Amino acid sequence: ETGMIQTMRKYGIGLLLTAFVAAYAADVAAQAGGKTASAETDKAGATQYKIGVVDMQFVVAEYDKRKQRYQELQAEVDRLQTEIDRMSQEIEKAKQDFEARRATMTPEERLELKNKIDADYVVYQSELARRQRLIDNQEEQVLIEVLKDVEGVLAQLAAEENYHLILNGRAGPRGAVLYHSPTIDITSKVLALLNKRAQ
Repeated sequence: ETGMIQTMRKYGIGLLLTAFVAAYAADVAAQAGGKTASAETDKAGATQYKIGVVDMQFVVAEYDKRKQRYQELQAEVDRLQTEIDRMSQEIEKAKQDFEARRATMTPEERLELKNKIDADYVVYQSELARRQRLIDNQEEQVLIEVLKDVEGVLAQLAAEENYHLILNGRAGPRGAVLYHSPTIDITSKVLALLNKRAQ
């Protein structure tokens, strides 16, 4: 995290990614441009289905468009942080001045200055919360746009290469797939298509 404004959870695709990915991966075959993948049969007459696995977290993290949009968002975070830091410094300076002059002020002057500092602090807190919401909303919009791009590429692959099922192959015990053969991993293919589209 950077400063008082949390900087996009360190490019964390985290909770938002987890929430969107499950729905996208499950619906890919159905949204493949109206084309239904046809099952093949082997020599013994058994039905064969084509399955692909994609590490969605890796794809989104390495997508060039997402990196560019996050760089732009980071620049906005830095700008907002600078303004917030200036407000904080002004309040801190006012507190120090208050303490330095406290003994020489009348009770009325002390009360008036204290009330002004308190009011400035309320404004500061409100601005901090408002700017954090702004950054959170912008980050969510970026993720929605990125995941829509991923969905489009998955649908294209499902239609063009006759996939019946594409799963999110996030690594680890909490992933949707505990094991898969590297031969069905299409992560690099999906990422390459995404970055080609983004050019």
